[in-house]
Amino acid sequence: MNKRFSILELYKKSNDFLTKKGIESSKTDTEWILSKFLDVEKIDIYLDRKYIEEQFLINQIRQAILRRAKREPLQHILGTVEFYNCSIKSDSRALIPRFETELLVELVVKKLPNDFNGRILDLGTGSGAILVALAKEYPYAECVGIDKSANALTLAEENLALNQCSKNVTLSIFDWHSDVFSQKNFDVLVSNPPYLSFKEWMTCEPEVKEYDPKDALVSENDGLLDLETIIKISPEILKEGGLVALEFGYGQSEKLISVSKGFLNEISIANDLNGRRRFFFGRLIS
Repeated sequence: MNKRFSILELYKKSNDFLTKKGIESSKTDTEWILSKFLDVEKIDIYLDRKYIEEQFLINQIRQAILRRAKREPLQHILGTVEFYNCSIKSDSRALIPRFETELLVELVVKKLPNDFNGRILDLGTGSGAILVALAKEYPYAECVGIDKSANALTLAEENLALNQCSKNVTLSIFDWHSDVFSQKNFDVLVSNPPYLSFKEWMTCEPEVKEYDPKDALVSENDGLLDLETIIKISPEILKEGGLVALEFGYGQSEKLISVSKGFLNEISIANDLNGRRRFFFGRLIS
């Protein structure tokens, strides 16, 4: 005879298990897992009006909790992550979309007119999160996503289909360190490129080191190589007055400003929600 559990009982057992395994976000992670697999609101967990008797559901929750205890990212367990009003499929093929990058999209949108219908290039599109968000925001714009990872591009393609915004988007494989751009005259160049140094990557949590693609995180020259390369090639890609929008890491803003002198103007740095300098903006000198 299968044992039944109240929803609150399942929560307490799962949360206690994750806490003992050292998962600092055990409370919220358990809430997300129960909400996902039981299709309930988080408040329903604490109202405790539901009993779970279906063994397959209990097993699904158990397996999800075990995966999280082994430090697999919650986003991979849930399968999707919400990003700028989009649902983005998330797995080991590409970097998990972060809140910081969502803010990058918000800042780009503030700099473009509501009826923008120009050309947008997302360098290192990964899961396609930035591309999907901007393609949905600007359905009459021409959006292009490039990445050197074929696996990442398959995930981006799935996310375009999931969010029904494939019509104004194209994807292609490309390595900006070695390939030559054939597409030019973009109005916007946006990127969340690799910007961690190897030393910084070594200090990352297991969720990052073991599940996010290293190539999407780590760059040479103390994390600066990809950022500097993108800024240097921006005159080949953008129209005069075109916008460059980049996410970068700790202590890199002054170097990026220095590298961009001579061909970018209207340079500005914006902070993330923690008050850290995180986003670089500039326009190609006309």
